[in-house]
Amino acid sequence: MNKLSHIILSILMPLDPRHTAAVVLKVSDYGESDKIVTFYTQSFGKLACIAKGAKRSKKRFVNKLELFSLLQIIFDNKGSSLARIDEAELIRIYPLLREDYTRYAAATLICEILLNWTKEYDEDERLFTLLLWTLNALNSSTETIRTLILFHIKLFDILGYRPDLSVCSICGMPPAGREKIRFSISGSCIICSKCSKHKGSAEIPVSLSTLKLMQKTQDLPLTKLSRLCFSQTSSKEATNIVRQYSSYLLQRDIQSWNFL
Repeated sequence: MNKLSHIILSILMPLDPRHTAAVVLKVSDYGESDKIVTFYTQSFGKLACIAKGAKRSKKRFVNKLELFSLLQIIFDNKGSSLARIDEAELIRIYPLLREDYTRYAAATLICEILLNWTKEYDEDERLFTLLLWTLNALNSSTETIRTLILFHIKLFDILGYRPDLSVCSICGMPPAGREKIRFSISGSCIICSKCSKHKGSAEIPVSLSTLKLMQKTQDLPLTKLSRLCFSQTSSKEATNIVRQYSSYLLQRDIQSWNFL
């Protein structure tokens, strides 16, 4: 067979089905029997698929296409704007996320963030690893709000929006003692008390202890984040920062915050 024949044959032959680990981010009904499922996958990033007959299936998809579930899926993305799920094998569910309202709301927030921050077929295995770490943490005895803080700080790193929390952006000096410090949302930096006269409207007061915890979060690997302890004050300050900073970067509010 000559080279031209090989090219023609490769065009005419259907693409091999693809498989990947995937977390369910969103599920919606489509028609009388189908479902549209949006995943964040290990190998392909965000992926929207149609599950044919999923609403009527007694075997193939039953109890699998549920929010937050970790699956191994086989899909075909040939000939349609939506990929088609051919098979789905359940790897893990996170029962506490369905039984506890606060944990459910937090997991929903994580899914909404990924839906808004990512593009289809733009894979990032670091983001997939962070997603699994966060779901595991939310499904354990770990404090929910602390987990959300840690997730956001690591997310900013992965996305390339890591704020500089080490020195004042104006004088270049590290904060010390009990001085008042402000986090600049638009500048992605901090401003010390001596330079606070330059402060703008989009700045958030934050204590030095909270800043140090946030810096440690930036530097530690996921496996060591459990050693960090946030006081009630630090939790409030850090939550306020990551929420407002995320909304500023996205240029939109994340609605799931309202349920926490």
